[in-house]
Amino acid sequence: MAETPLWQLGIPTFGGKPPEEQAQAGPSFHFPPPDSEVAPMAVEVAGPEVAGPIEQSLSEVQPAAYQVSQGATTAVVSPGLPMPPLPAAAAQLDLPVAPVAPAGTTVPVAPVVDPSTPIGQALASGAPVESPPLAEETASWYEIPWRWVTRGWKNHAELGLDGSSGNSRTLALQTGLEMKRKTDRYTLGIDFDYRKATNRGLTTEDNGRLNLDYDRLFQDSKWSAFGKFGAEWDQFKAFDSRLNLNGGLGYHFIRTDDAMLATRFGAGASKEIGAPDDDWKPEAVFGAEGEYQLNRYNKMKAKVDYFPAWEDFSDYRVVSDVAWEILLDDTDNLSLKLALTDRYDSTPQGAKPNDVYYSLLLLVKF
Repeated sequence: MAETPLWQLGIPTFGGKPPEEQAQAGPSFHFPPPDSEVAPMAVEVAGPEVAGPIEQSLSEVQPAAYQVSQGATTAVVSPGLPMPPLPAAAAQLDLPVAPVAPAGTTVPVAPVVDPSTPIGQALASGAPVESPPLAEETASWYEIPWRWVTRGWKNHAELGLDGSSGNSRTLALQTGLEMKRKTDRYTLGIDFDYRKATNRGLTTEDNGRLNLDYDRLFQDSKWSAFGKFGAEWDQFKAFDSRLNLNGGLGYHFIRTDDAMLATRFGAGASKEIGAPDDDWKPEAVFGAEGEYQLNRYNKMKAKVDYFPAWEDFSDYRVVSDVAWEILLDDTDNLSLKLALTDRYDSTPQGAKPNDVYYSLLLLVKF
């Protein structure tokens, strides 16, 4: 019998790429179907002794590397990539099979949950929820103060320092902190500053001040209610510290993002601790406050409070603050502040009635 070309039997003989390129591209595998799925192939062979078609099985025409016997496994060896043995039949594979419910039984189906149903109620009913409870944002009592402090505030810390050495040795330090929270319903401000100066090792100035201001708005009205608390201490005054509590009504002439102008009127009391007269003294309060953002880099602020005693208006105190802030760097929120503070007391009890403080400070906003 003459040798029959493989291409006449339907078997490709083109080797494809050269061995070098095929090794770089990686091996490819073509597995022939089992013998039972291949019909006998009739081949006509020309020759003097053969007169009809000859039937050949797949094992006779298949390359030896791809011949698989029934019930056996084989491993295909290819250059560069080892292959594990492959099962001859799919029945030998140990695949997981889903259990089949007996006839006549019903499979429970989870009820559909309304998206508005609370998670606790959905879990109690055994219904699935779209997201687990721990994946949702939760709030507890100890998170509320931190969120309240960090959201909606405009804060800055300030620091100023100067000194000299030689014929005179002086050192002056001023630091402070200002925090302000402004919403549609209220404004809360906290202001603290401290000053200390020395000359040849002797303290010549040591004082501080703390102010808390709360302003509650009446919806869309320009009227508001305010509360004020102040604490002041000074080593070179006739008292150790002074406290004042005041409250009343305020009126906002201007209240925008770039400008604010308001006046206040109310009543309260003050107490000088460590003074010859340390009783609570009833007093009134008249005040005015304004802010104006000139442009992106310049802002002006001014504030004045007048505290006269109800019994005698000639006994009074006046506290005034004026400041000009200049933005230096947008990235680091650095600003330069020029400030002037005047504290006047009509009854200084042996000390000078007027104290004026001027300073040049560096502000760091956060």
